[in-house]
Amino acid sequence: MKNTTFPSAALPATILADDTLSTPLDKRVIGERNRTDVLTWLARFGWLTGRMVASLVWADAAQAHAMARRTLRNLADDKLIIMRAMPSGGAAYLLSAKGARLLSEQTGMTAESGNALALGNPVHRACSNWYLIRAVQQGYDIVTEHEIATERGPCRVLRGKQADGLVVAADGACIWLECEHSAKSRPERHKTVALVQECLDSDQQVEIAPGFWLARLAVVATNEQALRWMSASFMDANRGGLLRDSQVASVDVCLLPISKSLVPGDPVDGNMWWDVVVPALAG
Repeated sequence: MKNTTFPSAALPATILADDTLSTPLDKRVIGERNRTDVLTWLARFGWLTGRMVASLVWADAAQAHAMARRTLRNLADDKLIIMRAMPSGGAAYLLSAKGARLLSEQTGMTAESGNALALGNPVHRACSNWYLIRAVQQGYDIVTEHEIATERGPCRVLRGKQADGLVVAADGACIWLECEHSAKSRPERHKTVALVQECLDSDQQVEIAPGFWLARLAVVATNEQALRWMSASFMDANRGGLLRDSQVASVDVCLLPISKSLVPGDPVDGNMWWDVVVPALAG
């Protein structure tokens, strides 16, 4: 049987369709977009681990961690990010000066090098980061602890308190994040109680900044003892008549274990009134 071949000019145009020819270009475009996304999240959070990057940029991908590692390695090779060893192992990734300049040029956003950035308490920051990452995955806007600390958020201080992050709904309603890793002093716990007393479940919505208003507070603890201390302050304030039941009910709680290597455990969500105070009073 004679083998007949056709010159490409004789082929139908659909054989050389855009889907075939553009695949490599599409992959390059997607790759560049992912690189920009990584740089953007590093600018917003200050620092992130590889797992955090994977959860933000490749949340639904089967090979999320592998893709994050490959992209972070390439960005480091291009001197766009800095890798810094963490005290308990693993690494944190931060923007380099070159990466900050590139991001500013590409997106117009304010970006700064993380070269001089202190990591602070890594477990406390990881608690905030992971809670906010979960909110991003659920479709919410966020304001990170780093953005608040560097005055790039809607506000830095409200009633003497600085938020550990904000979860923002489409209408501007904000959940104020309070992360607990170790027992805070009684005066510091009282500041959190006072914030709820003055700003939540009141006759008027308290505006954080134009277009942003305080709707709820979330206490996120990495361990039961830290959550117990904060819960006790809310219970005492309720018993003493400083907080109404409805105000305590405007406080969410989340037990979010964080390992020494900054990997989160399974979160346990609840409500300060219904899941903490009411059972304690009943007992």
